[in-house]
Amino acid sequence: MMIRLVSAWLLAGLVATASAGEVRYTGEGHAYNPVWSLDGTHLAFEVNNYGDRSDLHISLVLGEIAKDASKVSLPGGGGPFGGSQVVVNPAWHPQGIVVFEGSNTGGQFRLYYYQPGGGAASEMIPTQDVPGDITFPTINPKGTQMTFVADQTGNGDIYIRDTNTGKVTIALSTDVAEMFPQFDSTGSKILFTRKQNNTEDIFELTVSTGVESSVIGGNNDQTRPNYVNGGVVYFDNSRDSQEWDVKMVSGGNSRTLAKSVRLPLRARPAVSPDGDWVAYGFEDPTKSNSIMLSRVDGSKNVEIKTPHNACGEPAITVQKGKTLLAYSALPNSGADYRKLFVMDITDKL
Repeated sequence: MMIRLVSAWLLAGLVATASAGEVRYTGEGHAYNPVWSLDGTHLAFEVNNYGDRSDLHISLVLGEIAKDASKVSLPGGGGPFGGSQVVVNPAWHPQGIVVFEGSNTGGQFRLYYYQPGGGAASEMIPTQDVPGDITFPTINPKGTQMTFVADQTGNGDIYIRDTNTGKVTIALSTDVAEMFPQFDSTGSKILFTRKQNNTEDIFELTVSTGVESSVIGGNNDQTRPNYVNGGVVYFDNSRDSQEWDVKMVSGGNSRTLAKSVRLPLRARPAVSPDGDWVAYGFEDPTKSNSIMLSRVDGSKNVEIKTPHNACGEPAITVQKGKTLLAYSALPNSGADYRKLFVMDITDKL
């Protein structure tokens, strides 16, 4: 392992090389947005052909060995031999059920759930309960509630669904669009963003009172927030509207963890289960074969070099004491599609 100076962070960064196993799937398309189940045994990810389909695949992962992924089909269409479907934004329940948003043949986006190894997915919320498009599902750590965004009022409002009763309530409704809701570790607060006046800012809602507070704002967009130990990490393009940085805010003070990162297709900054690390890829072609991990306390950076190109879309989990990194990349410079890879990085951290 070699120590070098990383001037962008003014810290000593560790460079590690590792091998990675490919997660195989059927069909053609780019692999995006890997999301680990809470126990680290399953990996849900999207395969986007940039045409009429974006499919959700799920793979059983044992260490660095990933079984061939299976495609999730929506009820009423989107089978393996025909029909267009868009299936995106997976979120995992503690009991191993994946929840996601999906649409058949250009219809409305609704929420569905699926048990790995089962048949077709099932719709979660009846249209008569919440009409219109439903997006951005996330589940609290205990699995007792799910939050999502619905547009039945014409804007993006935040709702909460009780897992035991199925009852749906409005948590926050305004005359502008709210996005990216996420429960904190206690389930008592919801982090979200609001788009208005051509900027996107980050807020936090106390569920019991319905009172919101500002987390961070500024020029252009502060978006896709994620809780970490001691604060919130997010993507920010206030420095340069054409480039994205990873920033952390704590106690109202913001600092930059990394500049000019590769923005994932739709994911938040990738955070380790313990909340201590954030992972990201680079836009810089000279660094595009690496995934960087930074401790959120600023004490350490670790660069994971890979044999692949245009690395991005990282996701971190812990499985039986091993830290696993999933990422999307081009297998080589002439590849047609981004593929998904998994590596064990336990000894790199």
